This record gives sequence, C-alpha cells and structure tokens, in this order.
Amino acid sequence: MIEKDNRPVNLNLLTISLPVIGLASILHRISGFALFICFPLVVWLLHLSLQSTESFSLLKGYMENNVLLKLMAVFIAVGFIYHILAGLKKILGEVFGFGETLKSGQALSWIVFALSFILSLWFLIYIW
Repeated sequence: MIEKDNRPVNLNLLTISLPVIGLASILHRISGFALFICFPLVVWLLHLSLQSTESFSLLKGYMENNVLLKLMAVFIAVGFIYHILAGLKKILGEVFGFGETLKSGQALSWIVFALSFILSLWFLIYIW
C-alpha cells in the first residue's frame, strides 16, 4: 500500500530563493527556448538582408527608424549573448572541471551575469 506524502508543497516560485547557480541554469534554459522561438524571425531577416542590395537598404532603413525592430534586435541579442556565455560556462564545467565546487560555480555564474550585462549594454549602445 502506498502511503500519502505529507511533505509541504510550495508552488509559489516567487517565495523560493534560488542559489545563483540555479538561477543561471534556469535562465540558460529560458534563453535557449526564447532563441528557438525567435529563430524563424532571425532567418527571415537574414534572408531579407541577403536577397538584394535594395532589400538590404530597405531593412537598414527600417532598423534605423523603427524603435520596435531595434528593441526586438536588442532582446534577441541579449538572449543570444547570455545563452552563449552560459553555454561556455557549462562546457568549461563538464569538459575541464571548472566550477565544480560551490564557490567556483557561484563565481563563474556571477562572471557570466556580469559579462552578459556588459556585452548587452555595449550592443544596446551600438545599435542605438
């Protein structure tokens, strides 16, 4: 006979305090899914830019004048930057053993967050 589980269940994700390593891992998965969803848009924009010189000039004009298109490009770039850096952190951990201890894992996660912020800010300034 199966006994009933009497452990408390907390379904409110806002009350759970995740360690920085867990937050980095969850954000890596979210950014990967967001990039997967945005992939058709990126391919379509790349197709438009490579179709002809006129379509490239038209797309460049849209990018210079349309704030929504700039914001979409910035959000996609931020997701891509974070996903690449977090993926490199994961590869360093699994292949070379960096970040296996709690302190080094936390330090690498903070480095990924800081580099992502700096590179995203640089891209925002560059595109605007």
